[in-house]
Amino acid sequence: MFKIAIANQKGGCGKTTSSINLAAGLAYEGRKVLLVDLDPQGNSTIGLGIKTENRQTVAELLCQEDCTVKDVVQDTYIEGLHILPADVSLAVADVKLAQIQAKEFALRSKLIDINYDYIIIDTSPTFGTLLTNAVLAADSIILPVALDYFNLAGMQNFMDTINRTNKKVGQLVNHRAEILGVLFTFFKVSTKHSKRIFDAINELFGDKVFNARIPENVKLKESQEAAKSIFDFAPASSSAIAYREFTKELEERLSYVRTT
Repeated sequence: MFKIAIANQKGGCGKTTSSINLAAGLAYEGRKVLLVDLDPQGNSTIGLGIKTENRQTVAELLCQEDCTVKDVVQDTYIEGLHILPADVSLAVADVKLAQIQAKEFALRSKLIDINYDYIIIDTSPTFGTLLTNAVLAADSIILPVALDYFNLAGMQNFMDTINRTNKKVGQLVNHRAEILGVLFTFFKVSTKHSKRIFDAINELFGDKVFNARIPENVKLKESQEAAKSIFDFAPASSSAIAYREFTKELEERLSYVRTT
C-alpha cells in the first residue's frame, strides 16, 4: 500500500485538483484508492459531490477513539475510489487535537490494517497539526507547484519543516516521509519570470520533478463545479491527458522505488 500526501504550504497551487484527479486516475487504472480529505475547506469532498450532513467525517475519525475508517468512509461515483470526507467541522477538530495525547499520530493510527492499493491525502495549506498528521501518515509527499515567485520562496521553508517533522517526531515511530516528486501545475512558461521560476525549481529538485506538467485549463475549474474528475468531465482535454501521464509516471516511479 502506498500512502501519498499532496502537500504545499502555499495555497492555490493545485493540491486538491491533483488529489482528486490522481485518485481518480489510479481508480480508473483498476487500483483500490482511498482519498483522505484533510483540509477544513473540504474541497476534495465537494469536488466529488460527497455530502457530509448527518454523517461522520475526518473530524470524528481524528478526535474520537472509537471512530474507525469504516464509520467515516463513503463511496464515490468512481468504482474503486472511496473517500474520508471533511467539512468545516475539521477546523474545530484541529483545535481539539491539541488536547489529545500523541495528537501528531491520530491519522496514522486510524489507517492501520485497511486494505487499499493507494491512500491519497489532500492537505491543508497551513503547517499545523493536520499537515503534521498527513506527513506522519504518508510514506511519500508530492509537492504541486505553480510558476510564481511565492511558490519558489516558500519551498525551502516547507522542506525544512518536513525535515524537522521527520527528525523530531517521525523518528519516534521510525518513520520518514520522503519527497517523491514535484508536479508543475497551472503550467504555462510564457514570460521571462515564469521561465526563471521553472529553471530554479528544476535546479533545486533535479530528477524529483515529474515530466508530466498540468497545463492551465478552464476545464479543471469547470470539472470541480460539476463535481467530476477531469477524466469524466473533459476526457479529451489537455488537462485530462496531462493527469493520465502523471498517473502513469507516478506508478512507474513508485515501482522503481519499491525495487531499489
